[in-house]
Amino acid sequence: MLVILLQCYSYAELKRRVSVASTLLFLLSAGGVQLASVHAETTIIPSANVAGRFDSNIWNRPAAFLPQGTRLDDFVTTVGGAAELVHDSRDFETKLKVGGDFNAYVENTGLNFFNAHLNGYVSLDRWVDQYVRGARLRVTEHFRYTPDSPGFLTGVRQTFVESDVFSTGIQGFRANTFINTTSINGSYPVSRDLALEGGYTFALRRVGRFLGGDVPGISFFDTNSHTWFGGPRYRLTRNDSIAAVYRQSFILQSRSEGGRSFSTNIVTLAGNYTKEFQDWALSMEGGVTFIEPAGRSFPSGRITVTTKPERDTVLRVILSREARPSIYLQGGAVISNLAQVGISHRIYERLTLDGSVAYGFGQFFPNTSDATFRNITGSVGLSYKLTRNVTGDITYRYTNINSSSGAVDYIVSRHVAGFFLIAEWK
Repeated sequence: MLVILLQCYSYAELKRRVSVASTLLFLLSAGGVQLASVHAETTIIPSANVAGRFDSNIWNRPAAFLPQGTRLDDFVTTVGGAAELVHDSRDFETKLKVGGDFNAYVENTGLNFFNAHLNGYVSLDRWVDQYVRGARLRVTEHFRYTPDSPGFLTGVRQTFVESDVFSTGIQGFRANTFINTTSINGSYPVSRDLALEGGYTFALRRVGRFLGGDVPGISFFDTNSHTWFGGPRYRLTRNDSIAAVYRQSFILQSRSEGGRSFSTNIVTLAGNYTKEFQDWALSMEGGVTFIEPAGRSFPSGRITVTTKPERDTVLRVILSREARPSIYLQGGAVISNLAQVGISHRIYERLTLDGSVAYGFGQFFPNTSDATFRNITGSVGLSYKLTRNVTGDITYRYTNINSSSGAVDYIVSRHVAGFFLIAEWK
């Protein structure tokens, strides 16, 4: 495998500066931004990875919910690759990473699977600024196909911020899952200190049949979610601002095994305070959320603290109580109570220590005190830069799930430990 990685070194030659002609062709294919004689830079960063890991529960369910004699644990070998595109021009900036990997089991060979992912954004701030000084516009895309969806946002030093529409801590049994999220966010300045902000997010989640057999009373829900928000933001100082936010989500769902469709409407009225410095940012939001047809309302809010990923010590803290689409056990909306802390510390130039702890507590309607879903996940990892292009990682993750949904109650724990070898040619 090391020979394969070394042979891939020639891909480093893909990094180059493109001419004006190639830039114009790119812009035309992207949809016809204004023709202009501008300079652009395009970089392609290929990567490859191999991994081996032990998983104590590949089904993510108790043995009692599997056919008798089914083996829970197994060893997994992973081989994959990815390519990242970075394009920077006068009018826009683009970052896009697409990749996939093949995973093979030692014992349960019938469960061998393929993961695929795409994350990226297009920032049109420079383009709209030519017409409205200070305006901003960004399009973000996230796609994932996997039979093992995580319950929380992962990673701390992320160059691509993942969508958290379905990251509520609710993590179901193993099933092939397709997730796609597209967002458009913008800001229009009214005066020097006042701007109107708004955006729209379309989130789609489709789930196949359970791998390991169906369980009476347990279902996934195919989900379409449309969310839009808007409101004024007033800048108090150079680093501080406040905003009033109106946010509405329309959710359309049906059971993944088939059945009638039903809808849920979520409306949130909130105030927001944001403080931004060069290396870190704080965002606090509080308000009230209304849910129909449940006819319920509850106080909601969110606190987020983040630091820049280039720092030696990177921190991410998330505390939230929000209404989100319920995609497992029960459809409609779920009150998602979430606490997550992630830290990454560069011990020295080659060695980095990562760790995170997440707690999710979901409350289902109408009996929010009795129908609950708890998820506690902790992970730790060491990353060592073996060469300029090759990094070795050792990781461990623990997950404990406690479902008290009423129809089916269960508890399951899971341990995953592995070694990863990653090559990236920048």
